Amino acid sequence: MDLPKALTAVLRFLQLLLSITILALTLTFLKAQVYGDVPVTTKFTVFVAAFTIVIAVLNLAGTIWWTWLEDLLPTIVLLGLDGVAALLLIAAGIAWTVGLKDAQSCSNYEKMYLTALINGGTVDVGGEIPFIGVANEDDTHEALFNRLQGLCKKATANQSLMFVVGAAFCGGLIALRLWRHKRGGQKVTYV
Repeated sequence: MDLPKALTAVLRFLQLLLSITILALTLTFLKAQVYGDVPVTTKFTVFVAAFTIVIAVLNLAGTIWWTWLEDLLPTIVLLGLDGVAALLLIAAGIAWTVGLKDAQSCSNYEKMYLTALINGGTVDVGGEIPFIGVANEDDTHEALFNRLQGLCKKATANQSLMFVVGAAFCGGLIALRLWRHKRGGQKVTYV
């Protein structure tokens, strides 16, 4: 295996690993939803992570075993799939940034309490403050703050990973594929 293929395989593996991490982190928020419907941002991120995993697996297998995949599909199709994955990941990262805008610092209890992406949904119990899904009835203020802060930090890490995988890995892989194509790394045959 030549150096560009080996580099592509390593980057694809890292893309796969980080995409699985994004999916796992997002599923923790999906699972934590108790009241109401899961926020659209969370559902969208599950789709984006799954899409990126499929793209990474296909391209990793194509780089290592199925070399005919690059002969079968034109470079523009493979570039397009990487581009779509990059744009979707960046869009999901932006959606999480907007959804977490008030709770970004993970230090303000009231803002974290009312942030739909991390509170597990709300239910009106007849008072001024709604009851949230991640709270237990016997929680102290400090215990609930610590739980919300932990979820907020997971959400911020998830958001950062989306930008890293979307911009760095997908962008780097697109550049590497273009470089390999310009060098004559892909053979296209038309019958």
